[in-house]
Amino acid sequence: MSAVIFRYTEDLRVESHRGLALAGEYGPVLPAYVMDRSSESAFSHTPRKAGLVAKALHALAESLEHQGSRLIFRRGPVGVSLRRLARAVDAHTVVWSARYDAPSLHADARLQAELEEAGIRVCIVHDRPALSPENLPGPAGMGYRSFAAYLPVWRAQVMDLDVGVTPKWLVCDLHSEPLPQDDDPGGSAIPLPDVAHSGAMLEQFLAGAALSYGSLAKTPAAHVTSRLGPMLSVGSLGAAHVVSRTQDCMREPLLLTEERASLAEFLRSLARRDFFYQLAWYNPETHDQVLQEKMRTFAFAQDHERLDAWRTGTTGFALVDAGMRQLRATGWMHPYVARIVASFLCFDLGVDWRIGRAEFARHALDDETALATGNWQWAAGVGADLAQFPRIFHPERQRLRYDPDGRYVRQWIPELAHDALMPMQSDQLDLPLFGERQYPAPIHSHEQAARAFLGRYRAHLIAHAS
Repeated sequence: MSAVIFRYTEDLRVESHRGLALAGEYGPVLPAYVMDRSSESAFSHTPRKAGLVAKALHALAESLEHQGSRLIFRRGPVGVSLRRLARAVDAHTVVWSARYDAPSLHADARLQAELEEAGIRVCIVHDRPALSPENLPGPAGMGYRSFAAYLPVWRAQVMDLDVGVTPKWLVCDLHSEPLPQDDDPGGSAIPLPDVAHSGAMLEQFLAGAALSYGSLAKTPAAHVTSRLGPMLSVGSLGAAHVVSRTQDCMREPLLLTEERASLAEFLRSLARRDFFYQLAWYNPETHDQVLQEKMRTFAFAQDHERLDAWRTGTTGFALVDAGMRQLRATGWMHPYVARIVASFLCFDLGVDWRIGRAEFARHALDDETALATGNWQWAAGVGADLAQFPRIFHPERQRLRYDPDGRYVRQWIPELAHDALMPMQSDQLDLPLFGERQYPAPIHSHEQAARAFLGRYRAHLIAHAS
């Protein structure tokens, strides 16, 4: 059997890896990672993610060494580098894991054509989602646009996942360039997750916080979310493995009914990730264009005089500001708070969802473009959420419901550390919380902003229907 090259991208692990398992079917595997100019340019705009990828590459290299292999790292054009590696080890096949955002899909298609023209077989495998989009083509063969329709089909097919076996490695003495450091090319000013122990973090979550996920996942101060997003984003943890282990835990006979329901709710959040992957796979145009045809001519603003207040967490709406400050300080935002933050940008300020996606990408460790696009379009009421009208969150009502004692808000807004968060009044601008304190007054009336947006929205629908 001739050698096969496995090209690592966003799947930086050894265990439970479909791509590696497929590569092993063709012969002994040479693991390689190529960083080209486009990757370096992207990382320069997302330095935190660059630092996380660098850390994951070091953890991957160490794992491969423990198995008697070695990661070959190269800088330069991907096609040229892979052809040179193929000639050096007489490899006739290159395997890599599919990516789902439109720019990456197009880049992979060009790379496949380039390699196949050179006589090299290319195999692309679906490793990032728990279930391949091609296994769930939908009634019309173009995927699902409704999560409600997708979920039961996903649940039926996800019961017996094949997560692959470790291949036989190719032993060689090829030159490998030095791996990037945490601050190369952009650096990270925040502590990075311990990606080398992603599996242990999953087990700790499943044995503890996951059992309360159903009742407390929307409560930001409860700390019951998995915090596995960064590990999934660089692939140091595989979605299929997470789903499989969650299902194993659900089969435990001594679980309480509430605990089993909590694990089922966590599983539902994993299905939602797969849903957005397949949405991007079948609708790559949604990278820049909204999914809902009726909303493609709706005029979201490209700027707003209060946009910087949203970015810096100084809008005067405590839950929105706490979320943005958490993101900027840690590279992560509580998922439910993120929905409220997104709603505020798109509906209170009327700003384009792509502005929000770009801002999150600058700071978030768990940023994945395909998932971010799906989530942001959903939040903006232009994507797969098929509600008749957009879901506009009232930020103060959400704070009172999910952070009533202000533990989360005070953690991220030190100006409020010694203030009593008052009950919401009809006019939030009159809250005694504001005034002489450093924390700013609300930038506007949410009720008035929401009514104005809904007025524009209704007018647009009428114009579109006529």
